[in-house]
Formats: sequence, C-alpha cells, structure tokens
Amino acid sequence: MRKSLLLFSLVFTAFIISCQDENKDNPFDNPDLKEPVDTFNTDTLDPRSFAGIHYKIFRPTCANSGCHDGTFEPDFRTIESSYNTLVYQPVIKNDPGNSFEYRVLPGSPNGSVLMNRLTVDIDGQSGIMPLSIDPGSDWPTMENTYEGYIRDWINNGAQDQFGNPPVQGNREPQMLGVVAFADGNNTPLLRGAGNGPIEVPSSTQSLEIWIAFEDDEQATNQLGYNKIKFSSDINDFNSSPEESLSINGSSITAAGYFGDPVAYWHRITIDPSVYTNGIGTFAYFRATVQDNSNDPTEIPNEGSFQYIKEYFAFLVIP
Repeated sequence: MRKSLLLFSLVFTAFIISCQDENKDNPFDNPDLKEPVDTFNTDTLDPRSFAGIHYKIFRPTCANSGCHDGTFEPDFRTIESSYNTLVYQPVIKNDPGNSFEYRVLPGSPNGSVLMNRLTVDIDGQSGIMPLSIDPGSDWPTMENTYEGYIRDWINNGAQDQFGNPPVQGNREPQMLGVVAFADGNNTPLLRGAGNGPIEVPSSTQSLEIWIAFEDDEQATNQLGYNKIKFSSDINDFNSSPEESLSINGSSITAAGYFGDPVAYWHRITIDPSVYTNGIGTFAYFRATVQDNSNDPTEIPNEGSFQYIKEYFAFLVIP
C-alpha cells in the first residue's frame, strides 16, 4: 500500500511540474526579440588587403553561378578557398608563349596570370575576366580601381587575410590531360560533351590510355609509383587492383584538359571489355604517382569534382 501511494505521489508531482513547464512563456514569442546583428564594419577593411579584395571583388563579381563558384579553380566562394587557389598555384590556362607559372606570383603583378586575365584576352579566344557579372557587382564602374587594388596587393607580397606572407611548398603532381587511342589508331578518341568520358567503340580490342602529369620540381618521366585502378563505380575503388602505368621512352603531344598541347609520358594498354559490360557501360579510372617530396598522389581522388571524375572515364558506344 505504501509503495502504491509513493508511486502515485511521484507520478502526480511529475504531472504538476510538466503542466507548469507548459504554461511558462516561450522566450522566442517575445515581440521585442530581434535577430542578431553582425557588427563587423566592412568599411574598415583595407581595400588593398586580401580580405578587402575578397569582400569587394572576388565574392560579388567572380563567385557567380557557373564561374568561380567551386565549379573550377580559382574557387572564390570563401576567403580561404580564394587565397589557397591563387597564390603560388599553377596556371592551367596559359598564354601561347607559356609566360606564366603561377596564378599569383607574390611581388610580381606582371608575372601573375591573374592580372593578365583581367586586362588581356590571353589567347585571343578566352575573353577578358570577368566573363559574366552578377547584378550586385559594381565592377563596371570600379574596374580600374579594383584592378589597382589587386595589383597593389600582389606588389605588397600577396599576404593572406591575416597579414601573413605566403609560403611556397612543393606541390603534389598535377594532371594535365588524358587521351586514348583505339587499336593502334593515331587519332585520339572523341569525348562526350564538355570533356565527358572518352567514347570507345564497342569493337575496340586494344585501348591505349595516356595520362599527362606535371610537377613543379621533378621531370614527369621521373615520377615514381605510377599505378592505375579501374572501376565500374565512379566513387568505389576499394576492391580494384592496382595496375602499372608505363613511362614511355619518349613523350607524345596531344591536347590537354583545356585544349592546349601537352606532353604525355604515362600510358597503359588494356582490353576495354575487361572493365565494361557492353554498350552504354562506363569504366572509371584513377592514377597514382609520386614525386620526391610528397606521399603518393591519387588523381582524381574522393574529394575531386564530379566532372574531373567523369573526365577520367570511358564509355562503350555502338
């Protein structure tokens, strides 16, 4: 009996407390409650600092949809991604004379392809950046002023948002292009639209895949490791065995990812039917190479953009 009364008292007390809690005022119903206000004053940003340049130029003008919004580098979405994809980063689209090594070379606006892209049509067909401008950007009226800010920032050493000078490290090897040839033919196979997968005719018995790399300190034909994996799944290579990439005795020259001629040293010859299952099926591949300063570098890797993963692939067609 006493146990029953004790249990009843505990339940009744919990009920009363819960009712009292339900009757309490919700602090978020207060009509005087306002959203927090960002008190950071952007007017105090030095327009020649990287923070000022990102806030005034890169973010509103360059990070628009389909441009430098993470679709390709430089990535101007955040201040960190902007800096890390500009300073001492390799040039992908160069001028006909290959005059530039870096997107931003600290202390040298004229040696930075960024300044060149803002003022010159680099190859007569790429246009002057920015190619498209969001309605919120004041670039059309401030172009000369903003170009001056960027030039001054580079001249002053291209410091980061905290005022730290950049540090140049040894980059991992980079990919320049992938081409393939069928059954000893000297004409590269075509790709799907927008640098899509290589289109391999279903009758192909011997597929020769060539991959072009570059490294900032080591000759491409001196890279180590040199392995490749194939998979029918664009993201799952866990059970794929590694195969060897051969380094040819001499390079071939063919179009790279951006259409420029590049030197290809690494190759592998395969029977495409081993990795596919008939017309309409894909085979994806990832290459791994290593320079003298870094761990083995897988290209593409788990964090690569989808379009790069699709570039490293072939599709069987009729």
